[in-house]
Amino acid sequence: MPVELSVPEEDGWVTNHFFRTPRMSTYYLAWAVCNFTYREAFTESGVVIRLYARPNAIDRGLGDYALNITKKLLQFYEDYFKVKYSLPKLDLLAVPKHPYAAMENWGLSVFVEQKILLDPEVSSISYLMELTMVVVHEICHQWFGDLVTPVWWEDVWLKEGFAHFFEYVGTDFLFPKWNMEKQRFLTDVLHEVMLLDGLASSHPISQEVFQATDIDRVLDWIAYKKGAALIRMLASVMGQSVFQRGLNDYLLTHMYGNAARDDLWNKLSEAMQREGSDINIKEVMSGWTLQMGYPVVTISKNDSLDGAVTIAQEHFVYNVDTKIREPQLSNLSFQWQIPLTLSVGNLTHISPESVIWVTNRTETHKLHPMGEETWLLGNINQTGYFRVNYDLQNWKLLIQQLMRNPDVISVGNRAGLIDDVFNLARAGYLPQNIPLEMICYLPQEKEFLPWHAASRSLYQLDKLLDRTEEYSVFSDYVLRQVASMYHRLGWPTSSANNSIMQAAYQTEEMQREVIMLACSFGNKHCHRQAVSLISDWISSNKNRIPPNVRDIVYCTGVSLMDEDVWEFIWMKFHSTVAISEKKVLLEALTCSDNAFLLNRLLNLSLGSDLVPDQDVIDVIIHVGRNPLGRHLAWRYFREKWEVLNSRYGEALFMNSKLINGVTEFLNTASELNELKEFIRSNGGAGPAFSRAVEIVETSVRWHSLYQQRFFQWLRKSPNG
Repeated sequence: MPVELSVPEEDGWVTNHFFRTPRMSTYYLAWAVCNFTYREAFTESGVVIRLYARPNAIDRGLGDYALNITKKLLQFYEDYFKVKYSLPKLDLLAVPKHPYAAMENWGLSVFVEQKILLDPEVSSISYLMELTMVVVHEICHQWFGDLVTPVWWEDVWLKEGFAHFFEYVGTDFLFPKWNMEKQRFLTDVLHEVMLLDGLASSHPISQEVFQATDIDRVLDWIAYKKGAALIRMLASVMGQSVFQRGLNDYLLTHMYGNAARDDLWNKLSEAMQREGSDINIKEVMSGWTLQMGYPVVTISKNDSLDGAVTIAQEHFVYNVDTKIREPQLSNLSFQWQIPLTLSVGNLTHISPESVIWVTNRTETHKLHPMGEETWLLGNINQTGYFRVNYDLQNWKLLIQQLMRNPDVISVGNRAGLIDDVFNLARAGYLPQNIPLEMICYLPQEKEFLPWHAASRSLYQLDKLLDRTEEYSVFSDYVLRQVASMYHRLGWPTSSANNSIMQAAYQTEEMQREVIMLACSFGNKHCHRQAVSLISDWISSNKNRIPPNVRDIVYCTGVSLMDEDVWEFIWMKFHSTVAISEKKVLLEALTCSDNAFLLNRLLNLSLGSDLVPDQDVIDVIIHVGRNPLGRHLAWRYFREKWEVLNSRYGEALFMNSKLINGVTEFLNTASELNELKEFIRSNGGAGPAFSRAVEIVETSVRWHSLYQQRFFQWLRKSPNG
């Protein structure tokens, strides 16, 4: 709360008396004592917004962007929730170090500097987007979390899921052309969390918490990203206006207090009932929140009944062996109430979607007569939290459709098809050739989102294949899919008039995605361009590299050029004051093909003050992403585990991020044994290590069962 009265004392001290704080959760209390300066803004209703940071950052205007969007966001949330912001002030504090990216203390949101300070002259669109979404997330917490707090930690997703969902809704308000909720949400939230939630080591989004050490266990990406995905699915089922009215009622009823998930379900059900709907939200959502994982819905034409489809659901897992090995999985009867949207289409037309509630393991539904060339498409625009599989004939028809006329299928569904088909094949639901055949249409794809979905899947395969004897067969295949689009889009210019605030987001990100693929998989022109740009920077001492591709250029240059370039980037890392640029430069140092330099960087990161504490884990992870550095990072992690665990073990996400980062590239039986032995010798497996073991087991299984057939298709296919 603001200061009500300041009283000078005789000894030179000043006593500040603050206005009384409203009833609040104790863990949201925060104090900040610093000599920072600030800039301020005022909302139309008189709320004072101040952004505090180190004086140099304030003088350079690095906080102005966050301050301006916060003013807009307070008004946006007031309009959306129909609930006024509840305090007379909101302070934003940028600090050099913090255990988390940000923390939503009521009226005093704290951010690490790189998540709130922006220099538009050197920052990429990706950096702008990430920073924007962190601010949007924290401002949302002033309602979901601060004003209404979950009753207990088992329902922490009630605040984190909503804040994560509104990252995309709120960013769309600020930048409508970005279309975040309908596009980037799919790849960055839905597809991302389904990778985790498809593991047998996953857990329900609502899980019991008995002691303080359990809290870190529930504050994971399942709470954030699955929570957001389920909220998005629910909003789609209810309709936007009804959903908003339900949230308004929920917030007004429980403001300055606590709420449980049943309180939310009741208010949303009441909103539906007022619209004449008898959908019981609690009954529908219990299966999604109290069961782990998600279903794969298989849709096929019913040959015995004209115009009918058979729909089946089952629990999706990447490694079916775990269902046999883990008693708790084989004994559970997984079943969901699934809001399946379904369309039928042909070469030139797709029908309006139908909504089918799938509640049984297998159901038959009558649609209308369908010809042999008619295909089925489920989960329209990927609003549902599930994967969709089809019979092989339907997959072939969808592939033909994409090759002949991809625009008949929406951008979101094209991205969804790509993500589903690769993950279904990885888990053994489909032959390995189906995803490879599907993305042969990519040279025709003009939209960013399907390219982004495809590149994520290709990088997943790259992790599996980059140490195989036939890796070049795969990399050549990828380069053939990328070549025409790479030459069509070219490289961004380094014009001084370029500004991330005026950039065409979809176009810039599409260009960046294709350049990243081209350079990563060895396109010679891409390599020459990167080397040329780095050489120009070194010779002229003027950085003309466009900010949106600097990370690609720096990394490619460091990997291809000599040690002097590495030293040049190291020097620039220490001399630059731009926070976003520092991060890009540091990550570029991990791209070297010189093992001595990689070991030197690893030792400097943890053993000196030359690398900031919050960046040490990123250094180790990025060294591990370098094919040459994989075994170096894995060895360093094991040697320094006690130091790393003591320093970062209690920081939210840090421990699991590190463990996943250094183990995700392990994919041989001997590496799996090394991982298991390390866990045994260090006191057993927590959740992060259990996930790591399962991911490596799944990779080893894929090599054993599918690698040979994968390369067999690539060698024979005319498109490969």
